[in-house]
Amino acid sequence: MRIAIASILQESNTFSPVYTRYEDFHPVFGKAALERHQGKFTEMGGFLDVLAKTKHEAVPVCAAWAITANRMARPDLDLLVSRFVDGLRRARAGALLLAMHGAQTAEGEDDVEGHVLSLARSVLGPDQPIVLTLDLHANITRRMVANADAIAGYHTYPHIDMFETGRKGARLLLRMLKSRTRPSMAFRKLPLIINAENSQTGSGPMHKLIRAAQTLEQTGKAEAVSIFPVQPWMDIDEMGCAVVAVTNDGPPAAQRMADSLAARLWKSRRDFEVKLVSVPEALAAAEKTEGGPVVLSESSDSTGSGSPGDSTGVLRHLVKAKLSGPAAIFLVDPPAVAKAIQAGIGATVRMSIGGAFDRKHSKPVAVSGRVRLISDGRWTARARGYNTGIVTEMGRSVVLECGHVLILIAERSAMTVDPELFRSHGIDPVYCKIVVVKSPNGFRAAYEPIAKAIIMVDTPGVSTANLRSLPFKRIPRPIYPLDAGTAPPGDLRL
Repeated sequence: MRIAIASILQESNTFSPVYTRYEDFHPVFGKAALERHQGKFTEMGGFLDVLAKTKHEAVPVCAAWAITANRMARPDLDLLVSRFVDGLRRARAGALLLAMHGAQTAEGEDDVEGHVLSLARSVLGPDQPIVLTLDLHANITRRMVANADAIAGYHTYPHIDMFETGRKGARLLLRMLKSRTRPSMAFRKLPLIINAENSQTGSGPMHKLIRAAQTLEQTGKAEAVSIFPVQPWMDIDEMGCAVVAVTNDGPPAAQRMADSLAARLWKSRRDFEVKLVSVPEALAAAEKTEGGPVVLSESSDSTGSGSPGDSTGVLRHLVKAKLSGPAAIFLVDPPAVAKAIQAGIGATVRMSIGGAFDRKHSKPVAVSGRVRLISDGRWTARARGYNTGIVTEMGRSVVLECGHVLILIAERSAMTVDPELFRSHGIDPVYCKIVVVKSPNGFRAAYEPIAKAIIMVDTPGVSTANLRSLPFKRIPRPIYPLDAGTAPPGDLRL
């Protein structure tokens, strides 16, 4: 059988000042999609790995990924989706494996995944199976569940099981094709959003919940069980955490399974609170720490959470601090890059940097430094997870050396969870006293093994952990933690 495979992945932050365009996805189609993901540790890489061992033919439709930002322009979404639909029609497939994030929005469309799934269903018809893989931070909707035969989400945060999730989805689809039956799928939505800083799966309140989901799969009681602590920076109507269960024991059993884990998630809701530290306190603590690196998480400007990466909340303190060793920080500022390149390597430049996109939460900082490096901004992810093996293109980039502070400035945003971001630009985090990452949690997979300490800093921004400070207008209310007295769904047994 011909099995279509595709990926369209982006997470949205509807508070971000940066909007999404078609070209941000760097989409490729047909054979080029296969070449991008063959042998890579991505969901599509997992699809291909499993299907290669069968007699089925994997038919690549498209591969598109964009860094988190605000809504996609509607004409751009329509172009991307129309090319996906055209490719799916040409595939003449009997089934579809589709990788999406689960929290993508566009102008006039709060549920891009549901929209894409409904179009895919109209092409394939009601009898051809569709398996959807999603990020752990997906926002599950009724339309997604109605148009997919099975949903499987990541079980890790930091996300290091993309490849295995793709493999799981492919194996699930193969079992459906072999048995010529469909499993039962149920979901439970909760009036709950959770900050990302304390939702890691290796420890903390999410750990036991994920282990319970994994046990249900490993013991054969479920085909897939996924807990979705939705990313909280979306102001949309159908918003909230969810649990999805896929079983072969009928709809009531699937619903009981989803409800049981949802009840446990609800009971643990207060355990996700996180303590943030002021930047001066964090720098003082870093200096008292023997050795390095000490990793400062500036999650309010998380590039993987939709922030523009231009905050000077930490930088303004760094450039004034008396540091005992090098400090590395990433910043997105196209005009600053242009000025540094014009000056040339070795030149000393004086300019204001930062606040290039978000002047509400951050103001530019005056710096003087030597242009240490100029780069095309292309680097390959090496750390486990987060598009391992995929090339990142963040435009022209420079390293500005301002005393002990090494500022990597790029024209375009990039994930800061992989030390290769810095290493590819001549900065090895291992030899730094301080490394600033613009990430709430995803950095832990690569940085925990080398960090002497990790400190979560308190700065303003559109991906702040202080959810009550965000200007929500459309999110369903009451919802915890915005409304302290929020009650669980009336039919959920606690």
